[in-house]
Amino acid sequence: MGKKRNKEPNRKHSKIDGLPPELKSVVQHMLLAGYKYWQIQDYLAENGVSISLAAICNHARRFRADVETLTIANENFKAMMQELERCPDLDTTEAIVRLTSQNLFKALANTSEEDWQDIKPQELMKQATGLVRAAAYKKRVEVQNQTDTEAGLEAVRQLVFDAMAKERPDLYDEVNKFLKVKKAEGLE
Repeated sequence: MGKKRNKEPNRKHSKIDGLPPELKSVVQHMLLAGYKYWQIQDYLAENGVSISLAAICNHARRFRADVETLTIANENFKAMMQELERCPDLDTTEAIVRLTSQNLFKALANTSEEDWQDIKPQELMKQATGLVRAAAYKKRVEVQNQTDTEAGLEAVRQLVFDAMAKERPDLYDEVNKFLKVKKAEGLE
């Protein structure tokens, strides 16, 4: 029997993708500047490249989608950095969760009745569950780190007190009395 192939879609390569980098760059700048496809076709013909308008259109569609994806990613990154600057105690994960939550609430608020009809409840629940799991995992890691830190501090404290009790019993008694007084004051 033949080998099974993965069902991943083939990456699309247009004729423009195969152009020399400087020529491809000019075409991409022309697309971003709003040139008509026939103008790009004429430019390429002047440079010895024969290409159909459909090929330019297909490349333009994929190129614009890539540019839009990069623009959105850049905007999200800027928003995350602003959130981190605004709240310096946040780590990157918390900033991402906050931004994702904000965007989710905006999307929910702006969803029309017709759009709600097209949303599969299972998919919505899956996405919401993923967000909740990410937040819960983050919290669990924080608690674990705090527990580990507290255990480490307790071990150091015990070493200090053991050494103090052996080498400086007078200081040990004084510190112990001081801590008992402070603990009693804290409970009142």
